[in-house]
Amino acid sequence: MFKFDFQLDEPDDAAAECAQAEPVASGSRCARPCFDVSLDELLAQLPDVISYSPLAHPALTEPLLRRDLFDARFQLATEDGDEDGSVAVSGGALAASSGGDAAPATGNTTAATEDAAVARETTAYVDADTDLIPGVYEGGLKSWEGGLDLVDVLAGSPELAARVAGTRVLEVGCGTALPSAFLLRHVLGAPPSPVGVPTTLHLADYNHLVLSLVTLPNLVLAALPFLPPSLLHPPAEETDVESLVPDAEAAGSLTLTPQLKDAFVVLLRERNVVLRFTYGDWSGLAGRLREEEGDGYGVVLTAETIYQESSVDALVDVLRAAWRADTLMLVAAKVLYFGVGGDLAGFVRRVQATGARVETANEWTRGVGRKVVRLAW
Repeated sequence: MFKFDFQLDEPDDAAAECAQAEPVASGSRCARPCFDVSLDELLAQLPDVISYSPLAHPALTEPLLRRDLFDARFQLATEDGDEDGSVAVSGGALAASSGGDAAPATGNTTAATEDAAVARETTAYVDADTDLIPGVYEGGLKSWEGGLDLVDVLAGSPELAARVAGTRVLEVGCGTALPSAFLLRHVLGAPPSPVGVPTTLHLADYNHLVLSLVTLPNLVLAALPFLPPSLLHPPAEETDVESLVPDAEAAGSLTLTPQLKDAFVVLLRERNVVLRFTYGDWSGLAGRLREEEGDGYGVVLTAETIYQESSVDALVDVLRAAWRADTLMLVAAKVLYFGVGGDLAGFVRRVQATGARVETANEWTRGVGRKVVRLAW
């Protein structure tokens, strides 16, 4: 049995989160195409209220706010699947059929039908006492140490401002998207990028539900300091505007009114920031990136995505497809993932075999070792 033995506390799940999953044999991972889903669609799927907690880190001047895991799971538990495979979500409809999301990259209706079946399986398994169900749910609801390790490295980078503003950022296997939330907060607090040169944050995860349940909520939470204070509490509350700004040091709840969602969209537009969301298998993502016209990504981030040896080649394919000559590409991982077969040394050998150069950006040796490595081709 496999266990993610991370040290990042999830206060909302306590000791019950000793999640396990059976290892999967090499080559048995279920391939899926990738799909794009719009920001408007994900905003429509948000519930009326979310609860959040601050996540402090020595590298941060103030904590990151993240949606509580119990809150996301409660939303999921209250969803009702209808007979045609769609999954009802508070605040909107998560259509798992071909008519709900963007068409699959292949344009194959069979692929859309298969995606609907996986969405139903995800609804059944994502709330289980497990960190991953290979080929169904890849652990994206929880915050893993590697995400904060990336934040640590990014926060200590003197070139961060120049790297991110006006460029394209890709986070592969984003889950709770702590690195992207940190970058969004950084971008919103800096002068806007030049007109016509947007800053694009591209969030990619295996599961659509992860994007709607935690990825987008955490990005909205990252934007709170830059939204009108009067929108940050229920409109029925008669409170002085000065007290409406959430305390970044304390847990709380946020009412996601239509006005707040609209203000979030306006803020992104005014600051020339584009959010893009993709879900599905990495093989489909790599193919999509190669088909698109563009010059790659200025920053590529991925954390805790090498735990399963059978998926490493597909991940490397995505990284190579996103690469350009000046890309800052960071991979955060544990030195060894017990019981599954993934390990950092093996990953490094695989990428070096493709001609990549690998250097250590930072490492942590206490407990099970962790590293952030920088890749370049």
